[in-house]
Amino acid sequence: MRIAVLDRSRCQPKKCQQECIKFCPLVRTGVEAIVIASDGKPIISEELCEGCGICIKRCPFKAISIIGLPEELKGRETHRYGPNGFVLYGLPSS
Repeated sequence: MRIAVLDRSRCQPKKCQQECIKFCPLVRTGVEAIVIASDGKPIISEELCEGCGICIKRCPFKAISIIGLPEELKGRETHRYGPNGFVLYGLPSS
């Protein structure tokens, strides 16, 4: 699972050539992973994003970051610190 974060204060679509869209491999193959909103700023689809990092490197204003989150390991949790809390997985138990 990935979370795409766009720092809207740093993104300046009038001063760039929309490199995030031009160099995205999914957009180049026809998948709409990044689209332009009505205000001219990009919207990155978190479900379609592969997490390749090309848009992060190509953005001239460093306004994009993509964070990869680990998937939850169902049935392998050892201890949970309350509901919606920190979880430990796969620890040996005696």
